[in-house]
Amino acid sequence: MLEIRNNLRKIFRTESEIVLLSSSGTGAMEAAVANLHAPGEKVIAVVAGKFGERWAELAKAYGLQCIELTKEYGEAASAEEILQVLRREGDARSVLLQACETSTATAHDLEAVGKAVRREFPDVLIVVDAITAVACQPLLPDDWGLDVVIGGSQKAFGMPPGLAFLSLSPRALGKLETVPAGRRYYFDLRKELKNQLVGSTAYTPAISLIVGLNEVTKRMLDEGLDEIIRTAGLMAQATREGLRALGFRLLSSSPANAVTAAFPPEGIAADDLRKDLDQVFGVKVAGGQGKLKGQIIRIAHLGYFDVLDVVTVLAAVELALVRRGALRESGRGVQAALQVLTAG
Repeated sequence: MLEIRNNLRKIFRTESEIVLLSSSGTGAMEAAVANLHAPGEKVIAVVAGKFGERWAELAKAYGLQCIELTKEYGEAASAEEILQVLRREGDARSVLLQACETSTATAHDLEAVGKAVRREFPDVLIVVDAITAVACQPLLPDDWGLDVVIGGSQKAFGMPPGLAFLSLSPRALGKLETVPAGRRYYFDLRKELKNQLVGSTAYTPAISLIVGLNEVTKRMLDEGLDEIIRTAGLMAQATREGLRALGFRLLSSSPANAVTAAFPPEGIAADDLRKDLDQVFGVKVAGGQGKLKGQIIRIAHLGYFDVLDVVTVLAAVELALVRRGALRESGRGVQAALQVLTAG
């Protein structure tokens, strides 16, 4: 446990305390809401997709006043837009947002957001769901003034789901001491931190996953965080170019490294394409969530995926399009991706 916490600090690139939880990433999101806010306090939730909606739902479940900054799916909220809401509301305690809104494959500019909020609202907490962003895109919590950064075992760490972890800045630790007890039990971060500082946990840990995470974090540090992020970015760029060459339209105006979301060519239903990829070619891609259900496909670029997976999935997409009569010549998508990969 002590080694993992130290390794995660290096991967998160922070000097802040790290807490592990035996839960999915949503458990860490709930822990952040429950431990850092008293009932009735006001928070700003950036809602740019399904997981931004989850922030708002959690805030409301814990009796907070939740002001939603809503963006169209595929659009990111700018630092200035967030500042405008903070200025208008005046007494907001926190900003809740995603580093990567996985449902739309959209990245927020955390550096711009963090620095802008710190300059004008130094006491407002910045709480970031970075579950698909840690080790996929640049992240400097201490330099950018981010107070809570949340990760999960099943994304860039390439493990099964079941572990979540979050960093807590000195500002967040101070807020922990002021929030009344009694609204949390399993997700009591003060209790967990007290135990984890000496290498234990407050409750039964997911031992097998913790042992695995120790090995994974050591391997990630040996490989080098910059190289892991570079590879994720390269795969994302290659996938985007490959899909464009095949007539797909990208969803996001601020595309993320962790995942690519795209609308299929005219006349091709996303779910039909996903079914062909799975049942005919043995390749699984994700679909849309919320109002994007049945409209897009999503392709991941993190964890155990590598550049050969990019070539494989694009080749399978081409074959599926040929099979449905939507593409006469194959090879364009793979060729476009290979040009990026060989140049990178």
